[in-house]
Amino acid sequence: MARVDDPVVRELLWNGFDAIVGEMSLLLQRSSFSPMIREMLDFSCGFLDPQGRIVADSHLIPAQAGTLEFALAGALARTGPLDEGDVVITNDPYQGATHLPDVEVFAPVHAAGVLLGYVATVAHHIDIGGIQARNRGAIPGHAASRDLFEEGLQLPPVKLIEGGVRNEALWQVLLRNVRDPESVDGDVTAQLSSCRRGIARLAELAERYGAGTVVDAAADLIDDTSARAQERLRAWPKRTVHKVGHLDGDGLDYSRPVRVEVAVTVQDGRMRVDLGGSAPQTTGTFNVPWSSTYSGLYYALRCFLGPGIRQNHGYMMHVEAVAPEGSIFRPRRPAAVVSRHMAVQVLTDLVFQALSELLPNRAVASSHVSFPTLLMRTTDPRTGTQRTLMDTVGGGSGAHRDGPGDDGIDSYTSNCALIPAEVIELEYPWRVTACALVDGTAGNGVHRGGRAVRREYELLADAATGRVAAEQRRAGSGARGVAGGGNGSPAAVAIRRHGRDDWQSVPFETTALALLRGDVVRLVAGGGGGYGVAE
Repeated sequence: MARVDDPVVRELLWNGFDAIVGEMSLLLQRSSFSPMIREMLDFSCGFLDPQGRIVADSHLIPAQAGTLEFALAGALARTGPLDEGDVVITNDPYQGATHLPDVEVFAPVHAAGVLLGYVATVAHHIDIGGIQARNRGAIPGHAASRDLFEEGLQLPPVKLIEGGVRNEALWQVLLRNVRDPESVDGDVTAQLSSCRRGIARLAELAERYGAGTVVDAAADLIDDTSARAQERLRAWPKRTVHKVGHLDGDGLDYSRPVRVEVAVTVQDGRMRVDLGGSAPQTTGTFNVPWSSTYSGLYYALRCFLGPGIRQNHGYMMHVEAVAPEGSIFRPRRPAAVVSRHMAVQVLTDLVFQALSELLPNRAVASSHVSFPTLLMRTTDPRTGTQRTLMDTVGGGSGAHRDGPGDDGIDSYTSNCALIPAEVIELEYPWRVTACALVDGTAGNGVHRGGRAVRREYELLADAATGRVAAEQRRAGSGARGVAGGGNGSPAAVAIRRHGRDDWQSVPFETTALALLRGDVVRLVAGGGGGYGVAE
């Protein structure tokens, strides 16, 4: 049997874990049904060790991957040990998951009687029931969601498959509670296929190197990452930095912004983030499950640790969050959480600001956190079927001392792709009439911020209902520049009615929108902040 103290074996296994998760991701993408997964890439895959610690993930959506440990721990606490052939499914944000549309699937991996760990997938589904279909954020200002019960079907950790046999009653409960069962059926099936591929590939590693060696290599990888991360953290200045930011509203009430405050302390090889100054949990949809709070912090620390740090539990173990129960970043059940993403993005941005002050040589300007979103349901005149289009638009990332910000990206913990116009026009009764980078949206400086995207959608059906919205629309709320750089522009949402030339801004408070054939929706994201004083 190979030994993990052989550096060649160790490197082969370390990279083998990444390769397996990458293959799981490719299979899930190519076999999924909905454009949200196969085009936007709104999913993540991972491999966790027997202790439930993340060993490797797919480097796709940090907001999802950071929750895998929490969701698996919640699952095992409820179901007990998992046997070969078992698969657990959950979307419960109060037992480690993110929000209800993100369905998480876990399966144990056994070889030669040894538990190698667990494979996992999490994917955002086009609909999970509730009062209305959800997009991936979901939409800011969605007045329908006032608690978790209105947000959709809650799946506490439960065995979807036990001993290789699918629970058909549970499967039918899932499909009967969604508006697009064909999509959910196809996408969950793709998740299961991805897990099966991961199990097969890890079994091959165990056969080649020995099951014990595979387990040891995973632990060794985590230990190595931990030591590297701790060494870098110990070299950072030991002090506390405070930063304050705001959300435009709480998802229901936009009469006043919602406060987000962080106190970031680096000491003794750890990063501690105190969120006690942030707002209490709200009646709106922007509350953040504890696992998602940690996801934002994991991402921020990973970015500032720099190259040479692998993506696993090793660096995550050096993060500590502090927040009172009943606050926006640690809400009590059954607070609504479907739009938790906006608050996570603001949190992540503030930690970026704090670490940029702590480490000025690595300072980076703020990226947009605007998340412009369209969610509209209509009847496709070509087929007579109900179709729900969900799309989001990228904006600018922050500049840094070595160069400008990136144009048109889904920033920070998001990282989704833009759905191609061709896919939208083939699958939905919409025409994308414009999709362009917008000059003048980036913050100026020695290096400019990234530019925002403007996208326009013309309705080709008789009528459509739903929501269009964006965060970061208040004056002065654009992404912050750093080292004297300028701020990026805020986001904007507007509609041009058929037969008119003027654009009408969509108010924050709009909770439902009705469109007719020929109406055009315009989404403009926020620009990124600039770096340095422009000459």
